[in-house]
Amino acid sequence: MTDVNKPGLTPEEQAAKAKKAKAKIRTVRIWGWIIMAMLVSFFFLSKCAMTKPEFKQSVIDSCIKNIPFSDKWQADLKARGLEDQSQAVVADYCVCMWEEPLEKLSYQQVENFSKISAQEQLDLLGGSEAFEARDRQCIAGLKAQ
Repeated sequence: MTDVNKPGLTPEEQAAKAKKAKAKIRTVRIWGWIIMAMLVSFFFLSKCAMTKPEFKQSVIDSCIKNIPFSDKWQADLKARGLEDQSQAVVADYCVCMWEEPLEKLSYQQVENFSKISAQEQLDLLGGSEAFEARDRQCIAGLKAQ
């Protein structure tokens, strides 16, 4: 027998104890739902943040999609005699261009990369001179496939 139904309690006392027990159960349920909602929220938030390899891959994929439309890219290929090889060499160029500078970034820098200005991004990747030198090096390393 529960203490709510004990024989010596008046009906008012029994009703008060039952009400108190229901309030405790309701409080526990509410906190259970809050904790479950927080766990689900943290799970989905952790999925929204990009890891460093995902970030690198997205930058390389963006390069692969966009570099063939650059006039400079077409001129560089023509100068090296690779104008018919555009799609074949674009992935090699993009990996060469982005792998090393992105590897040097810390997780915190990757996380904040989209929040900083274009100039700050360029500085973080080594500056314009280093970027242009890497471009020349990667163009020089392209081979017909």
